[in-house]
Amino acid sequence: MSSRDHLHTTGALCPDCLKELPAEVYADAEGIVWMERTCPDHGMVTTRMWPDADHYQWLRSEAFPKTRPENTIPADAPCPFGCGTCARHARRGTLLEIEVTRNCNLHCPVCFASAENGEDDPTMDEIAAMYQVIADAVGTDGAVQLTGGEPTCRKDLKDIIYLGRSMGFWGIEVNTNGLVIANNPGYLEDLVGAGLTGVYLSFDGLTPEAYEATCGRDILDVKMRAIERCRECGIQVVLSVAVVAGVNDDQLGNLLRFALENSDVVAGLALQPAFTSGRFDAHRVIPMSSGDVIFGLCEQSEGLLDVRDIWPLGCSHPLCDTGVFLLKSDDAPHASGFVPATKLMTMEEYAEGYSPDSPQGSVFLDILYKKGIPVSDGLSVIVMNYMDAYSMDTERLRDCSMMVCVPDGRAIPFCSYHLTDSAGARIYAPWCKERKERTCHG
Repeated sequence: MSSRDHLHTTGALCPDCLKELPAEVYADAEGIVWMERTCPDHGMVTTRMWPDADHYQWLRSEAFPKTRPENTIPADAPCPFGCGTCARHARRGTLLEIEVTRNCNLHCPVCFASAENGEDDPTMDEIAAMYQVIADAVGTDGAVQLTGGEPTCRKDLKDIIYLGRSMGFWGIEVNTNGLVIANNPGYLEDLVGAGLTGVYLSFDGLTPEAYEATCGRDILDVKMRAIERCRECGIQVVLSVAVVAGVNDDQLGNLLRFALENSDVVAGLALQPAFTSGRFDAHRVIPMSSGDVIFGLCEQSEGLLDVRDIWPLGCSHPLCDTGVFLLKSDDAPHASGFVPATKLMTMEEYAEGYSPDSPQGSVFLDILYKKGIPVSDGLSVIVMNYMDAYSMDTERLRDCSMMVCVPDGRAIPFCSYHLTDSAGARIYAPWCKERKERTCHG
């Protein structure tokens, strides 16, 4: 490999002005993938994108056919402005979020939502409008995640869940830090009674130090109680890990083993390298990517996983959403008693069985179920790569399948919605700020 091997071109952003720029993606002499672009006003920026060029190219080559979104709006502004979802967008949403509050009972240092206290919550009519956005975009058979802020700060959360179920949505998940669930006996039972189908629990490690870094204080005992509440209620939980280099990236193997040992209640492990926001002064940026998480997870899995056991999920760009389903089997050669489903099928069989209607993260599950293979005590492992102003590849952005709904009818790609420039300014104000602006200015 030469000192600079061209891989492909794409679009990238200037972190200062967020202008879309032509960018070159290349591999250096060590096989590390970089993305370089030059802004006429702010100069050149080079971002590390992936730890291994061969792995990067392999994943890119395994892209699935795209199902375009319905009910798009005109593309009247350059990417990433004008989202809603615009006519440039190449994939429909498969996981849609509704921010039911901007309030939170924690102030986590790594929170991408920058949750605040004292914000006005959306009304039930506005939430109904956001549910309708999802119904119009993808129907009511997709996955809806209620998020924030911290959704359990709302006293009427069970009514919000019931509203969604009454509108025909079969799957409603709450994204939570677990504090209220853990500390209030009977609370989760009320949510389940209203129709809750899953808990998406932030779970950043198995040591107090991990939570002191990501949440500002040790709440490991809270997380364990929240998981036990889910077990008692018979509702599945997905453990969502914000992977931060130097903080908890050495716990990936232990987190995997913990999830496998608790697969009676833990249905999934979602690993998400933390992405940056706010003020940075850098011309050569080295964020953590999904590739780093994939390689780290496999190295720490004690032989259970190889890097090519983790495949694109098909619902989004192959560099953004990857995963594997681990089957419990008496014949598993690994001491854990689990085997990766990707060792039991070829990529061609996977592509033939793939359904674009599978909810995000359920592709393997649905294929195995159709084959009559028991999956109830297996574990989904998902690695999700969010992008910020430094790592934003606009080709990948237009393939985004994770959307945030707002009351005015827009469904905005997740990475656009949370995007900030180098000074921390957002393109898309949270719905509550937009509502205040409309109120103040008529």
